[in-house]
Amino acid sequence: MKGTKAFGLALFAIFAIFAASTVLPAQTATGDLTEHGLMLVAPPAEVVLGLWRTDALVRDDRIKKVVFLVDGTVQVTRTRPPYTAELRLAHFPTEQTVRAEGYDEKGVLVAEDEVVLNQPRGALGIWIVDPPKGRRINSGKVLTRADIMVPDGRRVDSVEFKINDTTVAKVAHPPWQTEVEVPPADLAYVTAVVTLDDGSHAEAVRFLKSPQYLEEIDVDLVELYVAVTDKSNQPVLGLEQGDFEVYEAGKKQEIAKFELVQNLPLTVGVLLDTSGSMESTIGTAARTAGDFLKRVTKPKDKAFAVSFAGRPSLAMPPTDDIEEVARSISGLRAVGETALHDALIDSLYYFRGMTGQRALVLLSDGDDNSSYFNYKDVIDYARRSGVSIYTIGFNLPLIGGIRSKLTELSATTGGRLFTTDKAQELTAIYAQIEKELRSRYLVTYNAIQKSDKSAAGPAYREIEVKVKKSGLQARTVRGTYQ
Repeated sequence: MKGTKAFGLALFAIFAIFAASTVLPAQTATGDLTEHGLMLVAPPAEVVLGLWRTDALVRDDRIKKVVFLVDGTVQVTRTRPPYTAELRLAHFPTEQTVRAEGYDEKGVLVAEDEVVLNQPRGALGIWIVDPPKGRRINSGKVLTRADIMVPDGRRVDSVEFKINDTTVAKVAHPPWQTEVEVPPADLAYVTAVVTLDDGSHAEAVRFLKSPQYLEEIDVDLVELYVAVTDKSNQPVLGLEQGDFEVYEAGKKQEIAKFELVQNLPLTVGVLLDTSGSMESTIGTAARTAGDFLKRVTKPKDKAFAVSFAGRPSLAMPPTDDIEEVARSISGLRAVGETALHDALIDSLYYFRGMTGQRALVLLSDGDDNSSYFNYKDVIDYARRSGVSIYTIGFNLPLIGGIRSKLTELSATTGGRLFTTDKAQELTAIYAQIEKELRSRYLVTYNAIQKSDKSAAGPAYREIEVKVKKSGLQARTVRGTYQ
């Protein structure tokens, strides 16, 4: 028994050293095994999918049972060591709280710990996503939900919800949401304030209703970023609002706002295939991708980088330090399989809550062979993300397989497919993507004017944008969920 106990303490020491010296991607609520007697081991990845196997490290001899909960619901109970559990998570990545509770033989809670999974990392930010922008709420209760971006090494202390500057709720764990009562006054707005463990904070405001004499700042507009090219696939500038027509579900819509997006903020992610087949190309691919980011971004823009082989890996979270993003991918090596589907969904998840022009640039040379997600999941998630996906296919087969996937992904999201079998052509391809991203048009129409909106919840509605001038082609997302 003494030998077993000594081994257990040695194992604990190894885990404790690892936890103290490693910046873990999940948010740990307590995490001090010495003080509390129980620690839930955080995952080694930024985004956790499907089934997650975790361990509760127990030091307090009083603990005879460990209960594992996901979002407050018990999933697994262990009555003897090792206190290990395989937990079922949501199908698509979303913030979830996993908690481990340690009980003594009489059922008294001795210690507990928790981690928050899938919390996007980057510059601090908060966005109100429900109720949708422009939805006017006259009275009654309404669900208010926020998305949060958290800097590395920090955790959320609380999210405070206010109605007309009066606090109505404070939430300490995801989901970051609450029901609020809309007052009968002419003016009603909800504010969400996130406070981190270091005291830093950020806030977002959403108007629920406003008097008639106020400027209409909360119109529910569907935003379309439209690329227009000529017969040689070159971007076309100088077009005006009258040159465009917008159709949703076959019905013509009135354009409410129009502008060229040359100077609008941009969030761009690069997704690089580092599977074994990219070994001879990865150096050039990483360098040209880094150069592209430094050229295409401006001071108000953000960028991030993800690589993938057998699983996705976040090289750098969303940041305005573009030089750092470029450096994060400069030393990538190519080895392993190809988890393309998982990498796409992971990357799209990092755009969560971000507004404005958003684009993901993917470079890959092979089809998926090791993902949790299937291709149907990817297409559905891409449609809901609102992110334009530009794909670069390297040494692709002439028909079928990966070429068909990349073609559909680009066309569905308003991006574009580029193909090459020469690494030296990547610089020119990235230059074309850069030129297009800085010459797209923002075309919006008022969603409130649409009739036949379903009360059953968001539904996918097809969108088409036409350019009246002959010889020109318009590309944008093929549909939207409303």
